[in-house]
Amino acid sequence: MAPQVFMLIKLLFNPDVSKKLILQMALKQMSAIGYAKVAALLLSLLTVGVSSVIRIPQIRKILNPKLLENKIKVVNGLSLETYSIESFNYLVHVVFNSQNNNSFLNYGESLLLGLQNVIIILLIKYYRAIGSGSIPDLQDKTWKESAEIVGRELAEPVGWILGTSLFLTKLAPTSLITLLQILNIPISIISKLPQIRQNSILKTTTHLSSITLHANVAGSLIRVYTTIQDLSAKSKRSKVTSGDWVLLGGYLTSLTLNSVLVGQQYFYDGNQLNKKEEEEEEPKKSV
Repeated sequence: MAPQVFMLIKLLFNPDVSKKLILQMALKQMSAIGYAKVAALLLSLLTVGVSSVIRIPQIRKILNPKLLENKIKVVNGLSLETYSIESFNYLVHVVFNSQNNNSFLNYGESLLLGLQNVIIILLIKYYRAIGSGSIPDLQDKTWKESAEIVGRELAEPVGWILGTSLFLTKLAPTSLITLLQILNIPISIISKLPQIRQNSILKTTTHLSSITLHANVAGSLIRVYTTIQDLSAKSKRSKVTSGDWVLLGGYLTSLTLNSVLVGQQYFYDGNQLNKKEEEEEEPKKSV
């Protein structure tokens, strides 16, 4: 299905081809393939595309504050365990799909999200190290001295990231990757729980990007839909495997837990906003 769609996109930019003809070809292709399948493909393309920037708002949330103490406050509200376990899960998902020769559209967002998670992990480690005093004030240091100090502090997380990636992609047996993919659901639950717990302790989600939270829910919902469409197509050819059901279960779990995080945002920060509005209204009533 993908080659036909890409061919139509290529023709769209050809000035010698009538746009009306392209539209007619597109409608015929959609009718032949099935509108639901076309929608699933387009949503998959959209998901992979959006995934390349979906964590950018959270990264900006860390870097945007002008005061250093505010940056430290943001990273202290983030769960390092959540991002670490989640990144591991993404890597397993990528390796599993790659080994099974699945389309990149089925797992591309996991690769892109994992790379962005690595940036967030390093930012968390960096600013927490500054907050604890492990990294001193670098203003009076040369560029080389600053790089050496930061490099020593971040060497451990970088080593773990590279070591884990090397093991799963080059050394781990296929049976282990399959087992880890089957454990995708419990791992997904475990990865989200530390952040949910951290939000409950702090009674706020202001350290999390609202855009990223809602985009995560939308992405999970799209993945559930596209996976169901894929299962429907495979069932007609009697090619549904247990791995397909595992993937669907993983996406459903991800949707549920991402929805919990969004719910926390409305519950905690919504209540704080209502209290603030009530406090502002009280002086007006007294006047």
